[in-house]
Amino acid sequence: MKVIGIDHLARVEGNGGIHATIDGKIVSDVKFTINEGPRLIEKLVLGRTPEEDASMSPRICAICTCSHKNGVLRALENAMGVKISPKAYLLRELMHMGEFIESHALHTFYLALPDYLGFPNAIAMASEYEFEVKIALEMKHYGNHIMKVTNGRFIHGENAVIGGFGAWPTRDELLFIKSRAVQFMPFVFKTVDLFCGLDYPEVPVAETRYVCCEPGDGRYGFWGDEILISTGEKIPRDDYAKVTNEFVVGHSYAKHSRYQGQPFTVGALARIVNLGERLDGEAGEMYRKYYRDSWKSNPFYHNPSRALEILYAFERIPVLVDEFLKLEGPTSKEEYEVRDGKGTGLVEAPRGLLIHHHEVRDGKVSYADIITPTAQNADDIERYGLIAAQKLLDTGKSDDEIRRHLDILVRAYDPCISCSAHMAEIRNAPEDDWKLRLAEIQEQGPPVFVGVGNPELADDSAGTVLAATLRQRGMPDVWLESEIEDEDGMAETAQDRPLILLDAVNLEETPGKVILLPMNIVLQNSTLSHRMLPIVTEILTPEQMRNAWLLGIQVKSLDGRRPISPPVRAAMETVLEQLSNDHSEQA
Repeated sequence: MKVIGIDHLARVEGNGGIHATIDGKIVSDVKFTINEGPRLIEKLVLGRTPEEDASMSPRICAICTCSHKNGVLRALENAMGVKISPKAYLLRELMHMGEFIESHALHTFYLALPDYLGFPNAIAMASEYEFEVKIALEMKHYGNHIMKVTNGRFIHGENAVIGGFGAWPTRDELLFIKSRAVQFMPFVFKTVDLFCGLDYPEVPVAETRYVCCEPGDGRYGFWGDEILISTGEKIPRDDYAKVTNEFVVGHSYAKHSRYQGQPFTVGALARIVNLGERLDGEAGEMYRKYYRDSWKSNPFYHNPSRALEILYAFERIPVLVDEFLKLEGPTSKEEYEVRDGKGTGLVEAPRGLLIHHHEVRDGKVSYADIITPTAQNADDIERYGLIAAQKLLDTGKSDDEIRRHLDILVRAYDPCISCSAHMAEIRNAPEDDWKLRLAEIQEQGPPVFVGVGNPELADDSAGTVLAATLRQRGMPDVWLESEIEDEDGMAETAQDRPLILLDAVNLEETPGKVILLPMNIVLQNSTLSHRMLPIVTEILTPEQMRNAWLLGIQVKSLDGRRPISPPVRAAMETVLEQLSNDHSEQA
């Protein structure tokens, strides 16, 4: 067994990695690791005033500082019933557009484009693509300028406050921002043509769910009061936990999220998939020119989605400036009284849905929950990484080719690792790796076993024979496949314990080889899917599925006229010995 690993993912923000474990001809595990230490913001703001919270929470990240600022302000204003003026609303949106332009320009040109033009980095790319590199830098500076004018600084600005803004930009400053947006448009069109016209890898391809803010009123936008899912469901902001369902994983400082037990994707591609038809103007024309349904199943299309959003932001800026300048009334922040309450702020950061939930009691912050885009994407990154690594392995690609592909795949998500956490590694596993992993599983408690297979197909009967033998030897909580189809007793028994399915597998490996795989990997690999798995998935909860495993033995023959083959029989004895010894030690 080996692990293909990237320990330092280049051209992403923060310190993280991805590792694919390969056992012969099967990718048995993929982990996206977040190595940045937790920021602890959610604890640091407790006992602080709402005003201190609004200043401290955006420090979780210097990359998406305006998104975090908008998120915490919306949460606290919702908690305390503060209504901001239309002018403040427009200026916050303008501030947000600046961040999107800065972030998307940096990623598309400097971080992603070298992958598709054959260069190790943007500096090397500049020798042949000097124009593109310079334009990207100009766009980035322009986005920074907008954030500085609106929020005081382009990193950790403090001008946006509860109730509005501390100071307001002058008419001349806003007109300059507008004129520069118009001047950029020819280069923005070239940006869209460039990134929508690139040849993106066709691996991996798989359907997923896309999640973003619902801006309302049939508009495209970067915040709202509902969460929109690509299935058409809409979740109110305060019910965000029904979507994210965060859970802890042992290999990362970041939690993972699943909706209804399944991974999902947030980010530019999610917004284009869910909201793209709402784009109007030049962005709408470009969307209709380039967007295809194939984007929905390929995460590499995050890159052209960002290019479309760059165009959307540049078109939106003159509109925001004009609307702001037309509005009458004072440019002062709304007065408010600190009062108890709970509030959620939903915004789209460049990398996807960002959720801030803050609660105020007795004038101080009593609870804070911040769910970042990269943490929500982590489970889908691992799923797509598994699909890609398995496909590349099946087609004979080398370790270096798989490593490079995983590197580019993770970078397509533009992970902001610090506020959620550069790396690919291939590791050879020892011959009896399954024993070590089995011991780790058993540390959670004695497993529940289910024997799976067809007793009439030679080696395919291995799982049921193993289960029957374990019962004879006094092992408790052992079931057969035929016993769980019409009742849920097995699921109740496995409520808080590991579940291990005993089965024969055909991985074109050496007959008798034993392999231990997480059930989520089994379900994602058509080679391994067994006819009874739909029954198991209907019985088990998402939490139980995360703690379910397949202990399989490579078959030699499925000829029903023959007995179990010698190598499979020998492997069964090894498995029985291991499980019996473990049971004796636990007893």
